Amino acid sequence: MPALTVLLPCYNEEQALPSLLAALRDTAAALAPERTLNVLVVDDGSADNTAEIARRTVPGLDTVVVQHETNLGLGAALATGVRWFLTHHDEDADVLAVMDADGTHPPALLGQMLARLAGETGTAPCDVVIASRYAPGGEEHGLSTRRRFYSRTASRVLALLAPIRGARDYTCGYRLYRRETLAAAAEHYRKGLVTERSFVCMAELLIKLGRRGARVDEVPLKLHYELKEGASKLNVPATIWRYGVLVAKLLFTRHFR
Repeated sequence: MPALTVLLPCYNEEQALPSLLAALRDTAAALAPERTLNVLVVDDGSADNTAEIARRTVPGLDTVVVQHETNLGLGAALATGVRWFLTHHDEDADVLAVMDADGTHPPALLGQMLARLAGETGTAPCDVVIASRYAPGGEEHGLSTRRRFYSRTASRVLALLAPIRGARDYTCGYRLYRRETLAAAAEHYRKGLVTERSFVCMAELLIKLGRRGARVDEVPLKLHYELKEGASKLNVPATIWRYGVLVAKLLFTRHFR
């Protein structure tokens, strides 16, 4: 039976994790028996009880916890999760979902994303599905005007420099990936598949997959940032700087080839 692995990169998410895991249990029940759902929590050196909460048994939900001893950044957690998924799943029908663990990404959207991945919505099958704020029907709530401006500007600049058909939202981390697509890219890039350690890692991975021929599509995401549990981990100045570095790599290096 094909499996959906939901990767949750976590850093100090003890407030949001219990309700998120409960919602994923409900989603697992909704997807059965056509597809199993399991959860991979990568605890990125949390100083709170994130790992302990993740290890608590949630009836009906298969959860694995991998820990970093220290906080290494979102990119490192993403890289660890991708490696674990490719090591423990060898069926091409298996799918990796990545979503934020702060309560802002609704697990109920996973069914629609899987349908889009498989081409069951009147569109062609694809390799990557983005839950997109910028797709028709997408919305943003609870974000400051400045944060909305930064996100839209980053996506527009990257779309100009590295156009990927079907992609509007280059920065949102809520996505589905086919296993075979990740495996082919990992073989090509080796340890360089995800090198960014900040939030910019999401754009880096998308561009690398796009340049390897991945077919990308989107479903609309109604992002409610006001539902976020806990403080934001986004360092805006540092993230802007890393996007600048990413642009320089696109223009002047072979990093994405």
